[in-house]
Amino acid sequence: MDLIKDNVTKLYFRFLLSAMGSAVVISIYSFVDTIAIGKSESEAGAAAMAIILPYFAIMSFLAVLAGMGGAVLMSQSFGEGNVKRGRRFFTASVIILAALMAVFWSLSIALKRQMFTLFGANEQIMPKVLEYGDLLVYGMPLFVIPNFLGCFIRNDKAPAHVMAAVITGGVVNIIGDIVFVFPLHMGMRGAGLATLLGAAVQTIIMFLHFFKRRCNLRFVKPQPFLSSARLILWAGFSAGVLELGTVVISCVMNNQIMRYGTEAHLAVYGVISTIAALFQALFGGVGLAVQPITSSNYGARQPERIRKALSLGVICTTVLAAVFTAVCEAAPTPIIRLFMTVTPDVIAATPRMTRLFSIWYLFLGGNVLGVYYLQSISQARMAMILSISRSFVLSTVFMYTIPLGLGIDGVMLALPVSEAVTMAVTIAYILYIHRKLFKPIHIANLVYSEEYSHK
Repeated sequence: MDLIKDNVTKLYFRFLLSAMGSAVVISIYSFVDTIAIGKSESEAGAAAMAIILPYFAIMSFLAVLAGMGGAVLMSQSFGEGNVKRGRRFFTASVIILAALMAVFWSLSIALKRQMFTLFGANEQIMPKVLEYGDLLVYGMPLFVIPNFLGCFIRNDKAPAHVMAAVITGGVVNIIGDIVFVFPLHMGMRGAGLATLLGAAVQTIIMFLHFFKRRCNLRFVKPQPFLSSARLILWAGFSAGVLELGTVVISCVMNNQIMRYGTEAHLAVYGVISTIAALFQALFGGVGLAVQPITSSNYGARQPERIRKALSLGVICTTVLAAVFTAVCEAAPTPIIRLFMTVTPDVIAATPRMTRLFSIWYLFLGGNVLGVYYLQSISQARMAMILSISRSFVLSTVFMYTIPLGLGIDGVMLALPVSEAVTMAVTIAYILYIHRKLFKPIHIANLVYSEEYSHK
């Protein structure tokens, strides 16, 4: 596989298949858990899963913060022909991840009750949350490490290995859910144990990549470490904010739902958030498919190949957004019934909540792709600004202001409004920066001449 010379379309779909497959299987972890818990624990279990979701996002944030930034910089270095520099970025990323995990793992163990309270748990829901959450907290490295390694292994031209690891772990998780939750009647603790075992298997398979003859990931002296770390964190933070933003959004959303609604509304949101996590992961898969191609060709100064990869990403994102929104608008109640044993209150809350929230998907994909793309062409500062704006500033402002007039409807509309504003800015900036990086022939169709600079 040559990211600089091989056919861009074939490369793109090869990476897309791996990234989408990984996204689907990773999401199946929470899908199967949510279904098993929703069927066995009903409304209380689904509400508890809404509280637990932000912790998954925290673990993803740590992996992406250290992994995505280092992988992008490694790919750019390999594209420039500087293999030693690329390996320095890999080594520095491992050191950064170890330090981050040591801090966050210790804090989450010591402050787990306070953490879940911040996520929206009350005294009634807390026991259910801890049955599942304890296993996540104590097993945190098993969830962070495979996501981190996946960033580098994909960029080491082995996306199929990542997909194999994720699929195998997913199968173990599904079997565990079926066995532990129902025949053994272990409830939420059984679902958590199944998820932990799946993550452990995935971690082991990821490590097997290092024994392959074609593995280019080697540990070297990461000198100068501080400057490498700064570049890695800077490049990775914009993509990591997508995950960290899920934590902030979930915390505010959970608390606002309990303020304007009921536990039934929170249970519905628990299912909606599980579905949303899958859709966001699939949009992220589009970004992950584009990123290795654009970052490598940015290093090799190949603008036409960058343009082609971006165009494929835009088409794929648009199709996915339309499909996701249409499905949720057309069948909200059957979707919720699939995930949990419903009550009359849940049935009453489902249609309007689901339909209002699903507007979010029309804009989400473009913003996720935009962040990955800007990051890959060394526009990390703007990628970070956009990520922070949509994930923290705009979403929080709208979730506190729109409900003042619309109540629970306003809570569900806050994210679609935030994403729509962000998308307008993202499109405008990409068109602007292309004028700086490429000499345009036809801006509207993203077609460029071969003049290229790193301005």
